[in-house]
Amino acid sequence: MISQLRIGMGLGLFALVLSSAASAMSIDEYLASVKKNNKSIAAAYESIEAAGFRREAGDLSLSPQLTASVLNSEDKSLPSQQGDTRRFTDYSLGVAKKFSSGTSVSLSAKTTDFNNQGSTNPATTEYTTAGLGVSLQQSLWKDGFGRATRLRQTRESYVEKVEKWAAELKLRGLLIEAESIYWDYAISQEDVKLKQENLDRAKKLDRWTGNRVSNGISDRSDLMNVKALASLRELELQNSQEELRNQETKIKTMLELASSDPAPKVTSSFSEARPFMKTSAQNKMIKIESVLAVYEAKTKQKVAEEVTEGLRPDLSLVGSYFTSAYNLDRQEALSDISKTDYPKTTVGLTLTWLFGSDAKSSSIAASQKDATASKLTAEKKIREGQEAWATHLRQFKLAQENVKTLEQIYNYQKERAKVEQDKFSKGRTITANVVNAETDSAQAEVNYLKAKSGLRKLEAATQLYVPEEEGQL
Repeated sequence: MISQLRIGMGLGLFALVLSSAASAMSIDEYLASVKKNNKSIAAAYESIEAAGFRREAGDLSLSPQLTASVLNSEDKSLPSQQGDTRRFTDYSLGVAKKFSSGTSVSLSAKTTDFNNQGSTNPATTEYTTAGLGVSLQQSLWKDGFGRATRLRQTRESYVEKVEKWAAELKLRGLLIEAESIYWDYAISQEDVKLKQENLDRAKKLDRWTGNRVSNGISDRSDLMNVKALASLRELELQNSQEELRNQETKIKTMLELASSDPAPKVTSSFSEARPFMKTSAQNKMIKIESVLAVYEAKTKQKVAEEVTEGLRPDLSLVGSYFTSAYNLDRQEALSDISKTDYPKTTVGLTLTWLFGSDAKSSSIAASQKDATASKLTAEKKIREGQEAWATHLRQFKLAQENVKTLEQIYNYQKERAKVEQDKFSKGRTITANVVNAETDSAQAEVNYLKAKSGLRKLEAATQLYVPEEEGQL
């Protein structure tokens, strides 16, 4: 049902992607489409769900079991008091269940048809027995009132956490990659537009300078300098267009679009922080790798406890009660199957003891050493995860300041280039100053674009962190 729902939603969003060639796609719309259409991300979601099903499957041993059997036997062994050949057919039907308390209960019904050839006693030549019974077994030591079951369930819940967080880490990594592609694509679109504007200004300066040379106002060297600038701007535009084509391929691959499909247009806000960044910045966070280490340590600890529990002596209380019916006529025997005139009861204790040995002590020691090593590793990962969050916040704040500074530098250089062009048109500056101003403005522009893209990518990496509460040993 979930898969069908995703497919249906995916088709709808796929149509949305195609229509976005005409209308711009926001980052939220893009990520929603990626989550529904990208097969790698869909696989990560399936892995998260599979982890939950595996944990539930661990209780398969607690499910009721139905047993039914038909047995035909022939016995000619000696000595015999019931004839030379003894044949019987045994029919049985039963239901058994083990509970989380460590209690095993079974209900059964059984009939047996006997045929003893050569018997001299008519009462034992051909007859039927029947009975109903209930049996119970309760572990008092090894699995004392379900201790082993609870240990297994706790360990499997930790294994589920490990598997889910591992799949979640992979999922978030894919989403970060998808978001990075989005920002690279958005920057590439903007970069092509700006490179085209730079080339247009360089061509305008080229024509302007050409006219001045023709009128004898400027030297031919000035014209060559400006032509070199125009050629450089044309080369930059070509490279920028090629980079945009590369980014179009990446974003179509992420959206599972065919190579012949048009790439979607995107609209991006480089100034507004993503919602998860606003929330995360107010909390104490830790890396997902640290959470994984914590649950791996908890799993190893429960494994050690299970190993110790499994090697304990086992003392079990056993009891059973069975009715007994006998008759030469099979139907009469079956009709008396529930009568309690001749019951058979059993009550007792059974003891199983594994003698101590190097293998036994080594099994316990090895599991405990693994648990200790895993705990020490988790403690180290927790500290590293906390330090990584503090570093991430510092880097993000620094990147924010860098973007503001580079924006100012770009605006200053752009204004400078504009002023130099105005002065050049009035003959109050030399061509070299105009070229240098244009070059500096273009470089400042590139640095500013890269900084904006880097800030958004760094912000996306925040998804690798979760609240510290998830990583408590």
